[in-house]
Amino acid sequence: MLPFRHLSREGIRPFENCVPLYDLKVAAGKFSDEQQVTDIYGGLREQAIQDNEWVQLPNAFRHQQGLFVAQVVGESMNRRIPNGSWCLFRLNPTGTRQGKIVLAQHRGIADADNGGEFTVKKYESNKRFLSDGTWRHTSIILRPDTTASGYESRTFTEEQVEDVNVIAEFVAVSG
Repeated sequence: MLPFRHLSREGIRPFENCVPLYDLKVAAGKFSDEQQVTDIYGGLREQAIQDNEWVQLPNAFRHQQGLFVAQVVGESMNRRIPNGSWCLFRLNPTGTRQGKIVLAQHRGIADADNGGEFTVKKYESNKRFLSDGTWRHTSIILRPDTTASGYESRTFTEEQVEDVNVIAEFVAVSG
């Protein structure tokens, strides 16, 4: 049983009284098995509304565009996110991600058409500033935050950073 109130199709007012609950088991360990999520980028097409479950958030949270709920499974983030928790995320985080807990997708060449793999970790990056005033990542590090042994950071080199996509920022454990 989910810790949220589900709404009937007639009662759904997207992002006014509910947010989508994605059928996505996010790994708080290694990257999860390949998964697909219907319209994770949050469009409000009628089909996306029909394809997703919509839930009301607890009173402590305000429904708004870009928020969604997904379950986090695993022990690698257990200091902040208990195994099996339902968590609230914000799509397309803006500003610095340094030190934030993020939902990251790793899209390798072999799974480019299959939705990739997802994990929740603490984000760190190193950058190189270029002469034209722009910058480039030299590495992205996804770190666990756990009391459990056996979990290690995952480092992506400058050649690999294009394969890592930060989908969302962790907001809170919501159930």
